[in-house]
Amino acid sequence: MTQNYPTHSKFKYDSLFISLSVTIMITCDVLVYKTLDFYDFKITFSGILFSLYFLISTIQTEVYGYRQGVKTVWIMVLCQSIFVMVIFVASHMQPENNQISMNFKSLFGEFWRVMVGTWTSVPISYFINGFVISSLKKVFLGRFFFIRYLIASMTTQAALLLSAYPISLSSKYNFNELITIITTTWSYKVVMSIILLPIGIILADKVKKLESADVYDWGISYNPFFLRGNKK
Repeated sequence: MTQNYPTHSKFKYDSLFISLSVTIMITCDVLVYKTLDFYDFKITFSGILFSLYFLISTIQTEVYGYRQGVKTVWIMVLCQSIFVMVIFVASHMQPENNQISMNFKSLFGEFWRVMVGTWTSVPISYFINGFVISSLKKVFLGRFFFIRYLIASMTTQAALLLSAYPISLSSKYNFNELITIITTTWSYKVVMSIILLPIGIILADKVKKLESADVYDWGISYNPFFLRGNKK
């Protein structure tokens, strides 16, 4: 068990966590406008996939520590920003060419909102997630993963939705619809987090054994902008 953050460790599977995180979040950007109706409730399709990223983010922090999670978030924000910017610019280039181009602009013409949402919601929510998981791991000395997981889920999902959806979806839905989408999506995400909890417990334990690592963030800086080193 690694008690302190390893400064020169070469993890075998951390790059896989980063790759999956970027893939899921870029996919969520594309699907942000797609909603599903369940009776009188609306839920975004991207909200379904967010639950998977929350699982990955939590496992990564649990195994590798807070600083590795911070690195993943910044890589993800950079990749999402480039992706969204390219799509937005492309949607405004010769949109009158044909019907497909006009439809493309209609859908992605305000895609910049997603980028602004990414700059705020992703860092805020997943720095909170990493902080909660890391801090409570030290408080409980690595025990009660299910409690830490559920507390992080409720706070992270709320922070993500409240900071992202008003920016990303305000041009597509009215206020009442937006409130419905946020509350329904939050409820769904919390339920999905509970369903995915057994998988999270199994995967976290498995990755710890494969990496021979179980990082406790003693004495690190939780400043997400402090990119060099780990000490306070």
